[in-house]
Amino acid sequence: METRKKNKFIPVISLLLFFFFLITFLQTRFYAIRSMDKLPGYYKTELVRLGAKALETGDVPVGSILVYRDSIIGRGYNTVIGNNNLTGHAEINAINEAAVRMGLKVFSDLDRKHLTLYSTYEPCEMCKGTILHYNIKDVRFMKSKSIFHWWKIGAKSLFYEIKKRHTEGTNIQDSLFMLHSGFPDRK
Repeated sequence: METRKKNKFIPVISLLLFFFFLITFLQTRFYAIRSMDKLPGYYKTELVRLGAKALETGDVPVGSILVYRDSIIGRGYNTVIGNNNLTGHAEINAINEAAVRMGLKVFSDLDRKHLTLYSTYEPCEMCKGTILHYNIKDVRFMKSKSIFHWWKIGAKSLFYEIKKRHTEGTNIQDSLFMLHSGFPDRK
């Protein structure tokens, strides 16, 4: 009887694992289904110029621009080595430049339908997190990362989720939130 119950779950577990690997495989490859977009010449020239700038400091040669209604509002290139800054990726630098130049409020209020991030190389997970956080829905890049790269990242992400732990102190964070003027529950 016990063996029958275990055998019942094997197809379900197998199906779940199949979907997990399918989603992991496809989540970073949906762009491959669509046709390739034509990149305007001026954008291409600017991206190459920015990527070359990263080379001057020994950084990985990646350039990025943030475009709003056909105008470049932010430019960035890798500055990890040049500025000794772990978050100095081209995409984050382009988003930061736009937010600093415009002000965070104005930047946050931009119509996201007209906002596009272009990069010479497919954004990494850190950049992807920033892109998602600031609701940049249109991302385009020249060169994609290999499927093996994304499988490795998927495995690391899975192990992160398995290993992360919750610790005491929820009330401390709630108290800190209550001190913030923008917290919704603050009276």
